Amino acid sequence: MMKAAVVREAGKVSVEEIDVPQPGPRQVLVRMAAVGICHSDVTALNQLVPFPLPLVLGHEGAGVVEAVGPAVTNVQVGDHVVLSITDGCGLCFQCQRGAFGLCEISAPHQYAGRLSDGSTALSKGAEALHTFLFQASFAEFALVTEQCAVRVRKDAPLDVASLLACGFSTGYGAVVRRAQVQPGATVLVIGLGGVGLAVAMTAKLAGASTIIGIDRSPQACDLAASLGVTNPIVVDESTDVLAQVQSLTGRGVDHAFDVVGTSDTINLAWSALRPGGEVVSIGLLDPTAVATVPLFTLFSEKRLTGTTNGSIRPHVDIPAALDLFMHGRLPLDALITRRYALDDIGSALADVGRLPGRGVVVF
Repeated sequence: MMKAAVVREAGKVSVEEIDVPQPGPRQVLVRMAAVGICHSDVTALNQLVPFPLPLVLGHEGAGVVEAVGPAVTNVQVGDHVVLSITDGCGLCFQCQRGAFGLCEISAPHQYAGRLSDGSTALSKGAEALHTFLFQASFAEFALVTEQCAVRVRKDAPLDVASLLACGFSTGYGAVVRRAQVQPGATVLVIGLGGVGLAVAMTAKLAGASTIIGIDRSPQACDLAASLGVTNPIVVDESTDVLAQVQSLTGRGVDHAFDVVGTSDTINLAWSALRPGGEVVSIGLLDPTAVATVPLFTLFSEKRLTGTTNGSIRPHVDIPAALDLFMHGRLPLDALITRRYALDDIGSALADVGRLPGRGVVVF
């Protein structure tokens, strides 16, 4: 048996003893070392996106391979791995285009509480439990398909590495893969939680000259200023963000990243663009939100796009970002502002969005 964080009804999570899963032919069992805590876990907990219940939460896992199925070739027992939420088969139309997060084989299973191969892995006696985002890693062990286990260097701390499973890799990929931010670019980041900070840190690494970050929290803005945001702005209902963006850039920003995800924030991002600029939508605070783009503004060649998990190539981008951390160029560890035991998962999830930086469950 193992401990796991289980949701049985909206808004309530508890730590239960469930069965330790056993790997199938192309599956990997990982003993968890650390799991990042992401707003998507809160979204699932509150059933704002209706994941099937009962559901084991957690999707930013890192740990050590405990066992592998007989057909696994990518990792072996003892390897250190980050568990990616992007599982590309490598063969379908989308994967062949490099869009692994849109894989036509695995993606349909992601919101159905199954592993990416369509199987159900978790149980408590005769009761089947659903898997959150291909990994259900708020547990002492996680079972994933081989593609989701990304081997990383063994000298890197696994609590830091866990941030690359989803949150940091989303921000990193949004800048490097989706927007392809160039040196000298001007950037607006709306929302300075963990993913927003990842956007800002990566934009700095990419050579952006002006990085404007906005958030309602003074503490979040202070942390952002230490991690690459050149112009942090604490906002409330009276703040004229567009006037400040114009003052700082003269024409609007090249790239606006909406890491909140409401109608108001996406509209703000669109309005803050220069002609020819691009919005990348990342956050989803309100899954029912609708953005309205004035048709005339399209003649200024603005672009609006989105991304899933930063459009990353997991087995390339996750090790690369971790190397940048180990070489002192990307201070991922500065994002971790609090650590929890699994038994404190209720408090950990309640702190998301309330406290700056990122929380991590450590085992």
